[in-house]
Amino acid sequence: MDTDDENITTLLSMGFPDISDIKHALRMAKNDLNEAVAILTNDRPGPSSSSYDPMDVQDMDVLDRNTSSSMSTAAAAVSTCAPSSQEVVGSELSGTTIEFPTTNFYELQDRVFAESWSIPYKKDESLGKCLLAATRLTEEGLCEADENCRKFLEHCMPEAFKKLLTSIAVRRWCPEIQEGIFNMLDLFLDLVVASLKRDLIPEHMLRNVLTMAFDPETEWGVKNKYRKSAAVHWDSVFASGEAYAISPVGTLKDSCGWLVDLINRFAQKGGFDLMIEKFQSDDLSGSAMASLLLPLGMCAEYLNKDKVCSILSPCMDKAVAYVENLKDEDLKKKHIWGITNLLHAVKLMCVHLWPNNVESVNSLLLNVILRMLRTPHFSARMNGLKEVDRLIDSANNGKGIHVTMNATRIQDWLADNKVLTMVLEGNIDHVQYTDRIKAIVEFLGPRLSLDELTKLWRMQEGQSNQVVDNIYSLIAAASTRLDTHQFDHLFSLIQKSWGENERIQGMLLSLIGKIGREAWPGKTSTKKNLTKTKT
Repeated sequence: MDTDDENITTLLSMGFPDISDIKHALRMAKNDLNEAVAILTNDRPGPSSSSYDPMDVQDMDVLDRNTSSSMSTAAAAVSTCAPSSQEVVGSELSGTTIEFPTTNFYELQDRVFAESWSIPYKKDESLGKCLLAATRLTEEGLCEADENCRKFLEHCMPEAFKKLLTSIAVRRWCPEIQEGIFNMLDLFLDLVVASLKRDLIPEHMLRNVLTMAFDPETEWGVKNKYRKSAAVHWDSVFASGEAYAISPVGTLKDSCGWLVDLINRFAQKGGFDLMIEKFQSDDLSGSAMASLLLPLGMCAEYLNKDKVCSILSPCMDKAVAYVENLKDEDLKKKHIWGITNLLHAVKLMCVHLWPNNVESVNSLLLNVILRMLRTPHFSARMNGLKEVDRLIDSANNGKGIHVTMNATRIQDWLADNKVLTMVLEGNIDHVQYTDRIKAIVEFLGPRLSLDELTKLWRMQEGQSNQVVDNIYSLIAAASTRLDTHQFDHLFSLIQKSWGENERIQGMLLSLIGKIGREAWPGKTSTKKNLTKTKT
């Protein structure tokens, strides 16, 4: 059996069910098994790429001065009131043939993925033309038949908007560019609405781009948070007090007027009605529900409760009922990550629209995570660990609307359910798996019992060097939070193992070095003397 077949067999035995996904992941990972596992469990972009997560956005600042300057000088004159997409489509596509602009697409692709990227933001340039053409092709049902259009929607467009919305360079762009980005987002909303009118739900587009567009905490959202909304205009469109989104009134909160305008434009185009219509389907999957609700969850703070609560309530009830009725075999499906994303979306909605339901949603989320960790299915366990890490990161960073459980609540849950003991019984021979456990070990810190430390230590007995090294990495991670009593216990375990043989001594010295790099200098320096007495 060659290496390819061995890796496929290994991944099938780990519980990944789809051979085509496995082969795709192995190709992307260049046949590296660990990388393939990361792709299949959504730790890397791949065939089952998960949703945009504002907690995961990395700071980017790759526009050099020349690029920034050229974009500024090339800026088009933008009116105070940006034209609607309908006006643009009418003026620019009227009388043209329906085909995707290949030349514009290739130019855009080169500019988006260049190291010093430069993304056009005017409607008559490559991004605008591709958005307009993709919308027209989608309306005619021809998008899937055009390979370049598919590539644009799946790869180029998400990356373009990610750079335009989340790059640190946004902070220094001039007002004309900021308005140009607003116009590109308006064109994108037309594309979303056209896609929602088709039978299939555009999950990737909703999850990865619309969620980002409606996130008030992106760099672009923060840069333009003081912009005023066209409130009078929306009162005339929807009737007074009937707008779908409103800026906070009588508070010190940011108005985020442009975000409010985008949400209302989406409603005016029929976006909310189409989303609610999709929820009426009997066979709606968890990932599809999550894709529909996540964008609204991100901007829930700016939704008009009096308008949206009554129309979105049936969708929320259906989502919660779906999760409550999950069977164990459902946890083995390849899109299991959609379940936790769905609960996070529901929770974000509840925080601002149904605050009395937040605690029940939190309890449901924790219950689902426990079920995922208890299953023998590797992918489900990895996604369960990913969700635990997500909760810990959210509690530690304290990022506004993303936090509804504090650190003490999560620590109590971890301890009461013996989560660390549970996960240590899993695939500790796998690097990605043990890397996920590190966050739990660090987070628990002084709350780790001596029995848990002892059990962690003894897990190395009779194991390969790889497993021992993984366990030592966990112990070194724990050392950053251990108190004096726990440190004494840890080093007594090291002392007892010291005289076994030279190979063990070498590995123990390596462990002590890791602890020295990870832990508090004052503690480790005094403990290193313990080994000297044994040499």
